Amino acid sequence: MKNNIFFTIDKEKCVNCHQCIAVCSTKFANNGINEIIEVVNDLCIGCGECVKACSHDARIPIDDFDSAMTALQQKEKVIAIIAPAVASNFPNQYLNLNGWLKSLGIEAIFDVSFGAELTVKSYLEHIQKNKPKLVIAQPCPAIVRYIQIYKPELIPYLAPADSPMVHTMKMIKRFYSKYKDHKLLVVSPCVAKRVEFEETGIGDFNVTMSKIQNHLNDNKISLEDFQKVEFDNDPAERAVLFSSPGGLLETAERKVPGIRYQSRKIEGPHTIYKYLEKLEKQLEKGMTPLLIDCLNCELGCNGGTGTNCYDKSPDELEYYVNQRSIEAQNKQKTTENNKITTVQYEQLVDKYWEEGLYDRTYEDLSSNTSIIKIPTEDELQNIYTLMDKHKKEDHKNCSSCGYDSCEIMAVAIFNNLNKAENCHHYLHEELNTKTVEANNQKDEIIKDSEAILSLIYKIRQSI
Repeated sequence: MKNNIFFTIDKEKCVNCHQCIAVCSTKFANNGINEIIEVVNDLCIGCGECVKACSHDARIPIDDFDSAMTALQQKEKVIAIIAPAVASNFPNQYLNLNGWLKSLGIEAIFDVSFGAELTVKSYLEHIQKNKPKLVIAQPCPAIVRYIQIYKPELIPYLAPADSPMVHTMKMIKRFYSKYKDHKLLVVSPCVAKRVEFEETGIGDFNVTMSKIQNHLNDNKISLEDFQKVEFDNDPAERAVLFSSPGGLLETAERKVPGIRYQSRKIEGPHTIYKYLEKLEKQLEKGMTPLLIDCLNCELGCNGGTGTNCYDKSPDELEYYVNQRSIEAQNKQKTTENNKITTVQYEQLVDKYWEEGLYDRTYEDLSSNTSIIKIPTEDELQNIYTLMDKHKKEDHKNCSSCGYDSCEIMAVAIFNNLNKAENCHHYLHEELNTKTVEANNQKDEIIKDSEAILSLIYKIRQSI
């Protein structure tokens, strides 16, 4: 898990269509100057939108499935932690999935949903103790990385606590000493999680749910053939909702009723990054919520880039998660009207929470953007000339190149991340020029032919 590389490129399948650039929230994380679009890793946030958009299957997420299987075959000591999105990705079979994992030699399996319970407590403790103006939730590593690279001024507002996955891993190391030296296999809905493991120094294998599903399908393995196996840690309550948009707030409501009215729920790459761009100004105006529950993927982690579910209906995905939540609350008897059992459940969470254990700090990665040089006005005009843009009307901002404007495309060209030949206007002007040249040549050929015929006629007349 080095160098923050999230994807590889199948060069045989890439057709240089620029769709990956069109959906990229950061734009310059792709290099389109050659025939194959390459990833600029230092500028990539790992959101995986390019994987979803590539209809040619040229973008391949990096997955640790094969490394994990090798470790198990070599009888290494491995335990697994399972993200809450498992309920929607393996509907009615997530406990059978536990049975299959145990059959591979995994010694214990922990539910990240309980780590999400701990995460909410960490957030609320921070709010109560430090009285922050704003807390940006950080379960989504793509959003964290975006802030680290592109909006470092927001780093102080990122929740100073680990994600549910890292909460779970640290809980195991601290409170389950039997497994403290085991390797950790994370069954994850997210490609970007691998960078979080590297930054926090914990976690060994990021195995995506899509990779597991593909393996089961390719090898004709049916989960129904395996027993249902419960998790080895204490059960989660409503934090099983964490994979759905708003799941954090729903969990926090148990402890602090009404906190949703001091919060904002926001998700989707077309929304969240534009929102973050404006957030600092809203802070200056004193108009921000207390807590921002944010996710990169529109369907939440249920439809993350490490799943095969990002084209499914949110109703279908959240149905199975909600069913699990109802079962969990009934099992714990923690309905909204039962204050006694709710307090008892909070006491169970407290048993695994320790001040300082789940603290998280963040590195300012804004220096990564230093590789992008901003052209002067004169340099920009030179690029426009290369693109055959000589007047205002030539700036179509058509986005056919993948960028949102002609100016962004020009900046990409200036930084050798693209070329004028990929501009629609440039190609149109080139076509017009070639057409005029061809017509001129045609006219010349016709004139020459007429002259030759005239000469031949004169010669014949003179004989």
